[in-house]
Amino acid sequence: MNFKSAYGFFICALLLFLTACSDADKEKALVDLFTTASQDLVAISFTGDTEQVISVDTFVDYKIEGLKSNGVDRVPVTAGVSWSLSAGASSRIDQNGRLSTGTVAERIIITAKLGALSATQEVTVSAAKFDQVIKLNSTPVAVNLCQAQQIKPVGSYLNDDGSEEIRPVDNTTINSITWLIRNQEDDSPSQRAYIKTAGSVVQLQALAVGNVIIQAQAKSQVSGNIITSVDFNQTLDHNLNSLKLCLGTETDLAACSLSSADLVENLGLSLIAVGNYQAADGSSYNQNVSAYSKWGTDNSSNVSLAFAVDRQQLNVTGNISGTSAEISAACGNIEQAVSDTAIKNGVVLAEAVTCAAGNLNCLRDTALINVNSKEVTSLTVTADGTELVDDIELELTTRPSTITFNVTASYSDNTSLDVTTDANIIYINRSTPVVVAITGSPGEYSVLTAGIADIQIFFQSQVFIAKVKIP
Repeated sequence: MNFKSAYGFFICALLLFLTACSDADKEKALVDLFTTASQDLVAISFTGDTEQVISVDTFVDYKIEGLKSNGVDRVPVTAGVSWSLSAGASSRIDQNGRLSTGTVAERIIITAKLGALSATQEVTVSAAKFDQVIKLNSTPVAVNLCQAQQIKPVGSYLNDDGSEEIRPVDNTTINSITWLIRNQEDDSPSQRAYIKTAGSVVQLQALAVGNVIIQAQAKSQVSGNIITSVDFNQTLDHNLNSLKLCLGTETDLAACSLSSADLVENLGLSLIAVGNYQAADGSSYNQNVSAYSKWGTDNSSNVSLAFAVDRQQLNVTGNISGTSAEISAACGNIEQAVSDTAIKNGVVLAEAVTCAAGNLNCLRDTALINVNSKEVTSLTVTADGTELVDDIELELTTRPSTITFNVTASYSDNTSLDVTTDANIIYINRSTPVVVAITGSPGEYSVLTAGIADIQIFFQSQVFIAKVKIP
């Protein structure tokens, strides 16, 4: 019997069952049935590395996923789940799935219900006391330059009878660990990596290439002393092919690029650093590496730099109109000295960041930022004289040999200017091989074949998507 047949049988059986129930039971069963059917789920289960042995006086967040009626697809379930524990438990669980254990050892059963579906997880709450960290992670950790990898430290827990439990460090203890990192070759303090703990999630951040020694310091609940772990050897790989800067509004990380941009005095724009990485299978992929890059500028008076709250982009503010500044970003061991505090909080220097000549373990890119006194409020674009509507196709009746786009910028002081050939305008052709840019003629394209000519145009803070359907 396939999953869809089983699902249909289940619904029919439930409907038959309803005829023998009270009105209240019928109403609840119908609500449960609707909840399940509306999401097209036939089963739910606990996701991820569900902890089966956890400590007293700590917490664990549990998640649920659902199996679709096709019997293949699994999807996260984030709403409508009802959580409960077996009767008599001293532990508690809230309706977000966070289990808070009590002060005594016990064996409990966690139940998650979604409509007519349910899943259970048996958990042992252990009174064994944390002693020390014995592993950086249960399996070897691979992390590349300017990337981060989540780690789950493993600890030794001791019972009163002297028996030992080896399991992931509990969420209460994990937030108290102090991490020490040294360079393997000379045992000196290292800035190649940093380990950050936030919300009980531990991330190993690779800021440079090389081999490091990592140790964990934590207070033993057995002795009351701070115990430093043994040395954990960790390699920080390279695998970074290139680094480039793009506007923070970009969504196509493969196609984006930025050599210069305009902004208005006292206003700002956002930049991201994009790394192109070599995957194990030989393919390559792009990733936003802004948070782990080192940023700087050659003129901190003309512009100000600051990370966004989530550190996924760098905010640039123009301070003095009629000036410019070069923004630089690098991955790896730059020439400038960086304080430990800067490493921890994200590196933003009041000077340019540079890579030493011949240093293959440092990649860098720059963008020139021009600060203007007036703001571009909109762009008007024509294709061979016909005005376009942003992101709407203009359908041609005959195929031309070339298409010429003209761009006019409207400013906050009610003036306008043709900026088609301005040095700061950016054209991105997203329709190769339909059209191809004519070298030395900004805005002009040779038509190669039928299709949609799709050109993304950037000027200051404005973006216009020009589309022409070519027969």
